[in-house]
Amino acid sequence: MFQLDKQPKKVEEEYIKRFLPKLEERIKNGSKGIKLNCRQKSVLLPNWRTDKPDESILKKLLIGQPKEIKDLNDQIMSEMEGRFTNQIKLLNRLLHIFDYERVFDNSKSTSYWLARKIGRNTCTYCNRIYTFTVVRGKGKNDRERIARPTFDHWFPKDKYPLLSLSLYNLIPSCPICNSSVKGNTYFSLEKYIHPYVKEQGHPKFEFIPDKTTEVHPKWTVQIKRAEGSKEDNTIKAFALDDMYHMHGPLEVTDIMNFKECYPDNYLKTLVTKVLNDSNGKLTIQDVYSILFGTDLNPDHYLDRPLSKMKRDLLKYLKIIEVH
Repeated sequence: MFQLDKQPKKVEEEYIKRFLPKLEERIKNGSKGIKLNCRQKSVLLPNWRTDKPDESILKKLLIGQPKEIKDLNDQIMSEMEGRFTNQIKLLNRLLHIFDYERVFDNSKSTSYWLARKIGRNTCTYCNRIYTFTVVRGKGKNDRERIARPTFDHWFPKDKYPLLSLSLYNLIPSCPICNSSVKGNTYFSLEKYIHPYVKEQGHPKFEFIPDKTTEVHPKWTVQIKRAEGSKEDNTIKAFALDDMYHMHGPLEVTDIMNFKECYPDNYLKTLVTKVLNDSNGKLTIQDVYSILFGTDLNPDHYLDRPLSKMKRDLLKYLKIIEVH
């Protein structure tokens, strides 16, 4: 749901350096007793029998952008699927060759390296939960590697095994969004928001406060968006309406009570006073972080949980002005 920045060229080069040599080896020689036939090897790695095989296709699969790797996947699968090819067996064979489990799940050094390079603090999909990458000391062994975000395959690896190691198909997320909600749901670029695809005017959704219609009304929050839009499809896929509803009695109520207990201009006056009293030690961002635990800069939404929701509520209440 939220945007991730394209990785620097240096990180992409390191990614290829880490994964390409062993991937080539598995394509040539197989993995765990699973082997590709000569035709399949030639599609993925032209001139694979020579000392200098053509690595261009594998490099694109590893660091290509979402649309590029999706199109490349479709092209490769079309070339591999002969008249008598069993598609399920082919997908399973490719899943073993690319072997995400061994490369990432069984290699903490690799998964922690990537998590730290992406460097976001909260779930890319929901922005509700901290997903810190936590290491003790220099994080050189498993005992020093404490926690990291899970990596969701935006294009599911069971259906797209060729993309199971693709850098821009691995989305740092919380276990709830990755496993409990999304699972193996099939996403398409035409209908859903991809974190690495820049959408014009994104994000095109907004949080607004609302009250339940119970005997004793309680504050809740709605996610306003265009029906049938990419945002709408993605919000529904991750059950974000239901997830954010749970924050109504908590953070939403806190902000609404804050507003209702003081005169209209009180909070603006308070912000100005705290800013002036700091004698230049605090920025406007610092003040809002202290008062509301939120980030005013949309580029930093993923640094703190619930940043967009809180910012939208403050905007709705005209506590902050956003142009």
